[in-house]
Amino acid sequence: MKRILIYTIALLALQLTAGAQASRHQLREGNRQYNKERYDQAEVAYRRALERDTTDARGQYNLGASLYRQKKYDDAARHYEQTLADPKVSDHRKANALHNRGNSLLKAGIENQQQEMLQEALKSYQEALKLNPKNDDTRYNLALARRLLQQMQQQQQQQQQGGQNNEQQQNQQQQNQQGQGNNDENQQQQNQQQNQQNQQQDQQQKQGQQQENRHDSQETRKRDAERMLEAMKNNERQTLREVNRSNEKARSGKKDKDW
Repeated sequence: MKRILIYTIALLALQLTAGAQASRHQLREGNRQYNKERYDQAEVAYRRALERDTTDARGQYNLGASLYRQKKYDDAARHYEQTLADPKVSDHRKANALHNRGNSLLKAGIENQQQEMLQEALKSYQEALKLNPKNDDTRYNLALARRLLQQMQQQQQQQQQGGQNNEQQQNQQQQNQQGQGNNDENQQQQNQQQNQQNQQQDQQQKQGQQQENRHDSQETRKRDAERMLEAMKNNERQTLREVNRSNEKARSGKKDKDW
């Protein structure tokens, strides 16, 4: 029984040693590819190393670096953070991991225009400075992240104000359009009323003209009738005078011979 137990322990030790050797081999391969700036191939090697040992802080850190070089900032930040889970990691290396995590979050926040990522970057830089207060690069990046966060907040506020102004302008335009519509409707009503008044005036003028025409016609007929009567009287008087002269001539003249 003891022999079986010793054999099992030895076998496990050999497997762990073989796994550790394979992991170290993949890490060295990843480092070679990284130094040649073949970051995608370095990523593959580091991932293979972490398949052997997911808790390897060095593998997590190097994988984060290869991802950062490929501009995969979100993934890089996660692997830098996983580096901090190993209690054996020194404060100096933790400060470096926090610094690089801050850089990854800063880049991701700028690309995605996310204030939350910039705020997380600020926290990473602040934690890194607690572990390594003499790191001027971290202090500079902290100030840069604060300034970029402030600019992003101001820009978003301006956009919101611009959106509110646009909404107010749209509401004003709608009100103006409604007011214009009401004015047009009122103008139409006024025009209709004016047209009705004009029509009534035209009718009244026509009626008045017709009455005047009828009155003029009556006056004309009356004057014509009076002139006709006067003419008839004149004719009668002329005829009467002619008759009287004929009678007088017949009485005073001789009688003509008959044939």
